[in-house]
Amino acid sequence: MESANFNVIEGSKKILISAAHAYPHKRPALTCGYKGAEEYTDDITKDICSHLGCFGIYLTSDCEYDPNYHKLERNEYKQEITDIVQKNNIQRVIDIHGLRDYSGYDVGIYYTTRFRRSIEFAQRISEGLDKGALRGINIGIFRFYDNEQESIGEYVASQLRIPAVQIEIERYIRKDDQLKREFVSNLVKVLEQEKI
Repeated sequence: MESANFNVIEGSKKILISAAHAYPHKRPALTCGYKGAEEYTDDITKDICSHLGCFGIYLTSDCEYDPNYHKLERNEYKQEITDIVQKNNIQRVIDIHGLRDYSGYDVGIYYTTRFRRSIEFAQRISEGLDKGALRGINIGIFRFYDNEQESIGEYVASQLRIPAVQIEIERYIRKDDQLKREFVSNLVKVLEQEKI
């Protein structure tokens, strides 16, 4: 299904993969400017969905709001996620993002504070990614900041009560075909093992 600025991938496995920042999007700021696209996150999302047979959602064009930042009432993307989760009994949600260059780590996994199932999910993903060509990469597991933002991962875990994480990936992994394939393969193996 395609909307004005996002596409939904139908699946059978009860996991949803998202790429909320695959295209430029407006984040609330005095300049009212666009935040750049996090390249290749839509490709990663589509590849995971294809290999796993799960659900997906990703931006397909520039967006006048931030799908990961704006609250549900003003966020068609987040509303669609809610609909997918509820209609399909989704049991895990992963939101794929690009990591700023030179962050000091290669992959960051964010979870919601005080939601143990998301923390444990983040740990399983971290262990599963650190294999093959990605063995030895620096993976950080962090909790979302306690602030006024409501990321997709925070919203899904807090409001829909489903384990959810945000995974941020360094550009060198996203743009290198071999490393990107290895990332997708490793993550698919983790998700195949989820008891859902």
